[in-house]
Formats: sequence, structure tokens, C-alpha cells
Amino acid sequence: MKVLIQNLQKREGLATDLSKTYGPDVMLVQEINLNSEADRFAANNVSSRGYGTAIESKFDLTNVKKVQSPFSEFGGFICKKTTVATVKSVQFVSFHGYNGQPFKSKEKLVAHVEAVLAVLSPGPALFAGDFNTWSQEHLVAVKLSLEKEGFSLAYSWPYPGRDQPLDHAFTRGVKITRSQDYACESDHRGAIVELEMES
Repeated sequence: MKVLIQNLQKREGLATDLSKTYGPDVMLVQEINLNSEADRFAANNVSSRGYGTAIESKFDLTNVKKVQSPFSEFGGFICKKTTVATVKSVQFVSFHGYNGQPFKSKEKLVAHVEAVLAVLSPGPALFAGDFNTWSQEHLVAVKLSLEKEGFSLAYSWPYPGRDQPLDHAFTRGVKITRSQDYACESDHRGAIVELEMES
């Protein structure tokens, strides 16, 4: 399966444009402005204003789950949202991790990751998106949490102007056979990965 992963930075219509350009089988998007998209994005976890995460696929989406970060962002009004859905026996997670500006607590980011892990079933999965890993310590903490549940870091792609990537793809029971990143209107680069089941 060809999977596109992108933080959209709330850019209007960007998910629809990327779908037309790249033709993925599955899309995992973060910071979507759902109300501006022509595509349906049947699996979504968005606010009343349409912002959040979503998953779309050419194939049937089943077992859709919505998870909220256990901690709100600074100011107490926003909690990052995660969407989970199954496509062809693979669980897909569109993750937008706890940010925690200005303090950037890695413990609260790990708590968000673990809240999502708690709703996953055993079996193949792709857990991907914008993890807000602002430091190497953040990434190490996230990796340890995911590795305990059988995930491996399979691909990270650059964020412009930063040495430390924010966006990652972790796999369990599937492997990435091809990967590339690309630039678009968002401040985040996106990624396209080809997935195969592990033998």
C-alpha cells in the first residue's frame, strides 16, 4: 500500500490537492481543516471547527477510534487529537503529538503516545505523523514507549530549518519498502511510504 503522511498546517484544500497529485491508497493527515476539503475523510477526530487528524483510503475503513491527549496544551483549551482506523487488516494511526509549548514536556508526550497504544489491537500497524519530538531526548522517550509494544522506528523525514525531525513513521508487523519526502504549502514536509506485510 502507498501511504501519504502530512501535517497540513491547516492549509485549505491541501489534503485534496495532495491526494490528486500522489494518488495514495491511504492518507494520514494532521492539522487538517476538514471543512475546506473536497475529500470525505470518513475517519477523523476534529474539533467543532474542523481541525484535528484524519485518515482517508481508497479501501474500506473499519474499527475507527478517536483518542485525545491526556494533557491539554498551554492555556488549557486544546488537546491534540489522534485518529486510528484499520485498512486491509493493518491499523493506521494518524498522530499529532502533545506539543507543550513553551515547556515541551517529554513525559506528557509519552503519555499521549501511551494513550493511543492502549486502544490498539495486537497485529500489524503503522503509527505515524507529527510527534513534536523537539529534542533527541523526546525521540528516545517516544521510541522506548513504542518499542515496548513491538514497534520500530522505520522512517523519519526532515522539518525545514531544524536538525531534529518532528515527523516519524513507526511500524509493527509491516515493513516500509520505499520512502520519499516532498515539499508542499505546509511548513512540514510530507512523506510517501510503500508498505508490505512482514513475512
